[in-house]
This record gives sequence, C-alpha cells and structure tokens, in this order.
Amino acid sequence: MSHEAFGAGSTSCPTQGTSMTRLSVYILVLAVLAIAIAGCGAQVGTSEAPPAAIASVPQARPHAIEPAAGVQAAAAADPASPVVGDPTAHAPSLAEVKRELKQLNLCGGVTNAADAQPVATSSGPGFVADPGTSQTEGQLPVLTARLNALALWLHVTIYGISGYRTPAHSVAVGGYADDPHTKGEAEDIGVNSLLRSSAAQISEAELARFGLYRPFDPTDNPDNTEVNHIQLIPAGGPLTAAVATADFTPDPMCQ
Repeated sequence: MSHEAFGAGSTSCPTQGTSMTRLSVYILVLAVLAIAIAGCGAQVGTSEAPPAAIASVPQARPHAIEPAAGVQAAAAADPASPVVGDPTAHAPSLAEVKRELKQLNLCGGVTNAADAQPVATSSGPGFVADPGTSQTEGQLPVLTARLNALALWLHVTIYGISGYRTPAHSVAVGGYADDPHTKGEAEDIGVNSLLRSSAAQISEAELARFGLYRPFDPTDNPDNTEVNHIQLIPAGGPLTAAVATADFTPDPMCQ
C-alpha cells in the first residue's frame, strides 16, 4: 500500500513541474515580446521627430483677412512725391501726326512755334538728328559733322530735321525726285527748335566758315522759305541762287 501510494505520488510530481515550466516559458516570451514592442515604438517615435534645425523654421499658417467696411486702402505711392508728366495730356490724333510729319519732311521745319518742340532734345550744343531721319547717304556724314562743329562753335543745338529722302518719299511729300535730299546732299535744320525760321540765327558768313551755304536763297532772312536748307559748298565755290535753282528744284509748297 505504501509502495503504491508512493508510486502514485511520484508520477504526479513530474506533471506539475512540467506545467510550471511551460508557464514560466510563456511568461518569459511575453515579457520579451513586450520589451521588443516597446523598443520599436521608441525607435519609431524617435525617427519621426523633426531635427532641431527643421523644427525651428516657422511654418506658414494660411488665414483669411476680412476687409473692414468703409476703410480706404492705403495708396501704394507716396502722395507727397511729385507727379511726373502731365496727367491731363492726351495723344494727338493720327491726322494731326500725319500733318506734322508732312510739314517736317516737306519743308524741313515748322512755321508754328506751338509745334516747334524738338522730338529728341539735347542737353548741350551739337548736332542732333531728328528721329526717323536718315543721315548716312551721300555727303550727309560730312555735312552733319560740319554742322556739329558749327553748333559747338556757336554753343547752340542744331537739329537735323530732314536729311536723306528717297525719290518716292520726296515726291510723296510734295518735293521732286531729283532734289538734293534724294542725293544725300542737303540737310534742313532748326536752331534750338524745329522752327524753320530759327535757322536764320546762323549767318552766311558763319556757314561759310565751316564750308556750308544756302544754295537756293543765300540770305539769313527768317522769311526765306529755304533759310534752313543747308548744303556743302562745292569745290568750285558757292553756286548763285539762279544757278542753284536751275540745277535743283527747291521744295515746293513751303511758302
């Protein structure tokens, strides 16, 4: 009896010990898993944290601005700054522009002081070609160089109003296909303005000093319709008005 009891007791003890061992293993495994999961969570949290340099950059936050009723927006420009130009100015009509251009090209200047403002102004003495004129054909490079020297000597601005004109252009504005402008031999000028009569400020003697003259009407009379038509003195000397008029036809309609 004691032997069987002993045998029964001895067979039950290993079973209980095995159960305890398995339970301990399960607890240990769960503990290891818990530690591993906690470690991964810490690593993920650390990797998502922005660097200090990035975290210090301010982040834009969009927001709406509601205008207040009755409040005038601030002016962009300083109201105390002076206004440049004439705010009431308006562009001339196309017909007016064409009329002025025709007058300038035809007669080499204007007869109305109101239209005498130069298109291209100069800050000092010298020769200034009007925009749109051609000054490179024929004798014009020499002619305009002498006009520049003359202007510097007189301390004035000489405006080149009409230099070279094609034969078709000359005819279109009322001139002739063989006038000196079509050969690059003439320059219509204005002195300190585009007024045709302003060229009378320069005398024949002053022109001759630089090898220049008025071939069609050698006077410095401001009423002379060709007073601003200037050419180089020919190698044989200045032509008389009669000879010049016979050789070249002056611009018509410039009366």
